[in-house]
Amino acid sequence: MTENGNTLNNQGTGLKGSMGVGALVMTVLAFSALLSTATGFIPQLLIYGNADGGQGNSAPWIYIICIITLGFFSVGFAKMGTVMERPGGFYAYITDALGKKVGLAAAMVSAIGYSLVGFFMPGLMAIVVGGLVEGAGGPAIPWWIYAIAFTVLSTLLASMSIDFSAKFLFIVMCFEAGIMLIFDALCFINGSPANSGGPMFSFIDVSTGTLGVAMLFAMGNFYGFEATVIYREECKEPKKTIPRATFIAVFGIGIFYLLCAWGFIAHFGASNVTAAAEADSANLFSGVMAGFLGPFAGHFIQIISIISIFASGLAIQNVGARYFYSLGVDCVIPKAFGKIHPKQHSPYVAAISIGILWIVLIVILGIICGFDAEYTYTRPNVIGNLCVTAILGLVAVAVLVYMRKNAKKYNFSPFHTTVSPIIGLIGIGFTVILCALNLNQFLGTATGGSVIIVGLIVVYVIAALIYANWLQKNKPDTYLRIGRYDPENMSVDEMEEM
Repeated sequence: MTENGNTLNNQGTGLKGSMGVGALVMTVLAFSALLSTATGFIPQLLIYGNADGGQGNSAPWIYIICIITLGFFSVGFAKMGTVMERPGGFYAYITDALGKKVGLAAAMVSAIGYSLVGFFMPGLMAIVVGGLVEGAGGPAIPWWIYAIAFTVLSTLLASMSIDFSAKFLFIVMCFEAGIMLIFDALCFINGSPANSGGPMFSFIDVSTGTLGVAMLFAMGNFYGFEATVIYREECKEPKKTIPRATFIAVFGIGIFYLLCAWGFIAHFGASNVTAAAEADSANLFSGVMAGFLGPFAGHFIQIISIISIFASGLAIQNVGARYFYSLGVDCVIPKAFGKIHPKQHSPYVAAISIGILWIVLIVILGIICGFDAEYTYTRPNVIGNLCVTAILGLVAVAVLVYMRKNAKKYNFSPFHTTVSPIIGLIGIGFTVILCALNLNQFLGTATGGSVIIVGLIVVYVIAALIYANWLQKNKPDTYLRIGRYDPENMSVDEMEEM
């Protein structure tokens, strides 16, 4: 064992890569899909982020709250990563702090949660690409054909070396970031019409029923910063790369979105921005850019948006695959999930498994049940967001417990052990509660439907806990591996503690 007792589980490990801070940050930003969020989500936030009797000019404040919350959370999160050398992301963090049973349940929820979050890509790509093809006079092709094709392509790339994916995502992100910065500059330079309220934004109205919707999806825009620890095995100098990339990603994502939301307000005016978003939210961003730079700019943004959507789906599939991979390495699910490609050094079996899951969902929901593309990508995505948000709240608890428990051992300061984790936990916990209370709004169903879905998630968690208990009694060697531990390098005292 290393001095800190957190060595890597070497069973089947072979993931390799050479990502530095820049590549890791770009991978996280791709997960968040900057341009897709600017074109698809932020206009919705301008509607949901109500203040002052229904104005969306409070949207920037929602991002400010997210930046503060995740910024404080990241202090303890990153510090914990400097003393814990095992990969596994949230799986390893929760296991160390809250025990193997909770850790296993969290990993299984995360694996399914990220798979469902990423499932937005095939359906949304089908809608956007299909619309462009038909608009250009092309044939009307069933959406599920597009969806399956993009799933196959994404799975192929996810099965390749992470360095290849990182290079692709880096190029995409440069285009996206450049477009958003140009948008911000043009909006603030040109300003808003007279008597439109100007560029000022108001504080959020906590009494509005749509705040829960806004907070959940705004927090969801930051998902992916966990990739900074999920890719530990594939980073250069992870002890330096991961903390730096974590803070850059959290603040970078937040500032990009904050400026974009504020840019819309600066362009339309605080009094007009909600009405503008309600009138044509789908084309709000491209419409503004076309107004500044001409029709070509609008078409160019549509094309880059398509690439952005695909890049985001690929980034999410990469993260989900590494959860299945970690569970396979620990032998708590079939060992095949822990296999790596001999040349690409990627978790190709896990990546292919997610691709197969997506295709099965497309066939069931699209072909058998006959749902349209919008239904198939929004509902599963919301359920996945609920799972990931709940796990993020659990990680906030884990960071607080771990930092306080190991304060003397690693000489952590009170700011690391108490102040920052508690502030992060409060903000994330508030978001989780809002998510649960407003789930029916997210899903577009009655309260009964939301209760059933939450109930199924709870049953799934209980089943995972029962399975962990069964492993402890019947397969103790496998149980000891939970959390990416290596039993061969564990001391007797550590085994007794677990």
